[in-house]
Amino acid sequence: MMITGARITLILLAATTITSLCLGTIIAIMRISQMKLLRILGALYVEIFRNIPGLFWILFFYFIFPELLPSHWGDKLNSMHNYPIIAGIMGLTVDNASYVSDILRSGRLAIPHGQREAAISSGLGRVQQYLHVLLPQMFRAALPPLGTRMVHNFKNTSLCMAITAPEITWATQQIESLTFRGIEATAIATLFYIILAGVMIAFIILLEKIMKIDISSISHTKVS
Repeated sequence: MMITGARITLILLAATTITSLCLGTIIAIMRISQMKLLRILGALYVEIFRNIPGLFWILFFYFIFPELLPSHWGDKLNSMHNYPIIAGIMGLTVDNASYVSDILRSGRLAIPHGQREAAISSGLGRVQQYLHVLLPQMFRAALPPLGTRMVHNFKNTSLCMAITAPEITWATQQIESLTFRGIEATAIATLFYIILAGVMIAFIILLEKIMKIDISSISHTKVS
């Protein structure tokens, strides 16, 4: 059961890291867009999702989201064996993406204005400017706080136990209920969290060294 829980936790971590990075990047681009409507929509997204607890969104996608869909779609979702995992991924994604967008937006503000002007003078289109000039520098400038946010997102996977997603915290609770060996199970789960978080932090530090990022020169972004 613990092995299955660890595997589900890793799935949640990998899936939400990828999806929240993609969604957060889109929202960040909207927030720095020259189109006022996109900026308003991006800011509205961040204010809504950042100011409501992540657990709410997990519960929303598990209990409420299927009811908002046409009945046959909602019934199909509710009948899926893995729907708690899917709902957990969706809830963690929309929550984490709001913080990711804020971090990347701060990374954009750290880029000298002349970089975009140079890209424009080079004849690059708007998409090319982001792909070849702005986004690489945004991610580089935002790497330290972005890495911290992903570690926080990893810890938030434990919230999925509220919708019976069989991740490692849920598995620990089940072992305690069935075998009364909660101390051993909790110790294993604790060790798992410490080791994996340590590996993530070590990987982030390695990336910072490879990319020669001077943390002291980068504006710190509040991550909560």
